[in-house]
Amino acid sequence: MRFPISLVFFSLGICHGAIALKSGKHCLSACELNLNYVTFNDADAKVSFKVKACQSRLRAASLYLCFAEYCTQDGRDEWLREENTGCQRLANLTLPPFDIVSNYTPEDVARVRRLPADRGSSGIILNEVVIPDANFFDRAFQTLVAAYFEVDIHVTYGIAMYYFWVTVIAIGVGTRFTALIRRVQRQEWSPIPEDDFELDQYRDTKHAPMLSSSYTLLKRYIIFPATFGYRCSQNVGWCTIPPRIQALTIATFVVLNTVLCSVSYPVVHGNLYWPKTSDQLWRYVSDRTGVISLMNFPLVWLFGTRNNVLMWLTGWGFGTFNNFHRWVARVATAQAMVHSVGYTVMIMQRGGWNHMWKYLQKHYFWNGELATIGMCAILGFSVYGLRRSHYEIFLVTHIIFSIVVLITMFYHVEIFVDGEWNIFIYLSVLLWAVDRFVRTLRTLAFNWKFWNTRGFASYDIATNLIRLEIPCSQSMLKTKPGNYYYLYLLNDALFVHQNHPFTLAYVNDAKADSYWRSPSRPDIQRTPSYSSIESDSLLYSSQAPPVSSLVFLIRPYDGFTSRLKKLASLTRRRRSLRVLVEGPYGDTIPLHNFSNIAFVVGGTGIAVPLSYLSRLLSEGSKACNIHIVWAVRSYALLADVSQRDFRGLLDDERVTLTAHITQDDELKDDLIDGLKYVDRLKIGRPDVDAAVEKAAKEAGSRGLAIVACGPSTMADDARRATVRALADGHRSIEYFEESFKW
Repeated sequence: MRFPISLVFFSLGICHGAIALKSGKHCLSACELNLNYVTFNDADAKVSFKVKACQSRLRAASLYLCFAEYCTQDGRDEWLREENTGCQRLANLTLPPFDIVSNYTPEDVARVRRLPADRGSSGIILNEVVIPDANFFDRAFQTLVAAYFEVDIHVTYGIAMYYFWVTVIAIGVGTRFTALIRRVQRQEWSPIPEDDFELDQYRDTKHAPMLSSSYTLLKRYIIFPATFGYRCSQNVGWCTIPPRIQALTIATFVVLNTVLCSVSYPVVHGNLYWPKTSDQLWRYVSDRTGVISLMNFPLVWLFGTRNNVLMWLTGWGFGTFNNFHRWVARVATAQAMVHSVGYTVMIMQRGGWNHMWKYLQKHYFWNGELATIGMCAILGFSVYGLRRSHYEIFLVTHIIFSIVVLITMFYHVEIFVDGEWNIFIYLSVLLWAVDRFVRTLRTLAFNWKFWNTRGFASYDIATNLIRLEIPCSQSMLKTKPGNYYYLYLLNDALFVHQNHPFTLAYVNDAKADSYWRSPSRPDIQRTPSYSSIESDSLLYSSQAPPVSSLVFLIRPYDGFTSRLKKLASLTRRRRSLRVLVEGPYGDTIPLHNFSNIAFVVGGTGIAVPLSYLSRLLSEGSKACNIHIVWAVRSYALLADVSQRDFRGLLDDERVTLTAHITQDDELKDDLIDGLKYVDRLKIGRPDVDAAVEKAAKEAGSRGLAIVACGPSTMADDARRATVRALADGHRSIEYFEESFKW
């Protein structure tokens, strides 16, 4: 007599009412897990385990009876469809329908052999239908619940990293949007002041919204200070420590990763996969760190690219995202190491070196090991000392090992047939490819005949300065103050891949015989008290033909700049060079919204005030007091730059230049004429604290911008002095650091 299958399942549920029926895929999978320990002899012994599972009717009947005894009917039809799809693909077979157990009465089911855990988990061969006993089933169910929970929580915690950075970026975007609103408000219509006093009063009121106590406290304790004490731009041993606000962000990210890799590990006693508690923890920790490490990959590539759209959204510079890039990479590498060590320990505990050797033959395993080694190699070749002293080695190894990591990681995760983890590899490659594509577009936008771009370089041994001028009339992209460009030298085939960033000093328009004049820069707007025929005669007219050139002031060091110096020194005239120009990059600091600006610069850092002065002295700028503190090695360099690059800009009464000669002992007569533009000339290094304090007192309640660009010690001095000025009550002070940090 045959019974409807639904009645069989219902009857089994009544007979075993003491056992609460479980629902969901875990219950069905638990029955499968129990019966995976059994070999049924009605299948071909020569085929694979998966094919046997498709062939065996004993196994199918055992599964269906297990479903009936322990599980609700939810999901059974879906399970059968999925299993049949796999069997069709593997062996062109289908599983028998659930009706094969419809002739089982409750009494028949009661007589079916129960499979205990001690027999089942050891692996046996049977020629009869069996049902796992309640204890064996419960162990399988709890094992799978824990395992599937871990799979889900790994992904959830990996996604948490993206939520974290979305929050950080949202704060940056919100801050920039708020600053934009304030900027627009400051540009609204206002009455024309009748005198300087009324002008100052108006500017004070325009800056009043910036003087909130909460924002001042943020600047003093969070935004501006070094993380610990004094050093920020300066290295600490073989590492650098970012500003406090960046350090807090990074520390939060590190703590978040550490915590999420340390919690939510449910231990199941009697776990069928890993009976020992230590084995369960090793497996869960290894999987968690591996998943989050891989999910961090796109963040590493996003933060490390030059054309990161987040820089535009937040207004944060490349240095900020480069710090994020390094620390996300370090965290991902540490997680990969834990992942690799964990699996190594489990393999060694299971079977020693012989077992390890078998795993090393597996394609996915040794690729994973190579990926971890490659990530460690990237960190090893990225230490500050190597980046600073041998950038070319750092660059080449960085690119090579990054490619190795991406390729080996792709083959490491290929064992997941659904390809669910490949997305993080593809996304990383896409980000890298898009960045390279945009970099190419920037190069073509500067000169679509890129192979024909020429630069003209000269080197002065007295000033130890390279002047590089690159015609830019063909460029489709407009330059702005604070922009920098990546320059490639094509004269040496061995080093064409190398490129370095250089801050643009200014754009020059002039004839070839007077190419250092800069008449194309905006006419200088002087205050009414400074109007005179004599001073007007000091300014250059704008009658020169519009031959535009980018002007860079470069001090030669090792590597790229050393080769540039060598090429420029081969002739007394300007040396024509084949170059590639990629840019412009960089955001413009809104210095024109400040009444007072103090530049604290050293050496070729003078390019920064040169870049901004024309804008600050043009119509629409609110600047009324611009002070440049310049630490310069020699009188020759001071005279040369003052005479050839500043020219009429220093004639404006709003601009004062204080030069500090740090090395020369004697002033030669032929340089005296070039120093007439210098307001104050001092010997020795500048007292940055005193200079910032003086600027803050002179500014009073009006807006003051401190801009630092120079040696790391000078930048740290300026940062510390700005924080001290805030502590002294100068709430309207802002600090900006113009430096490119690898």
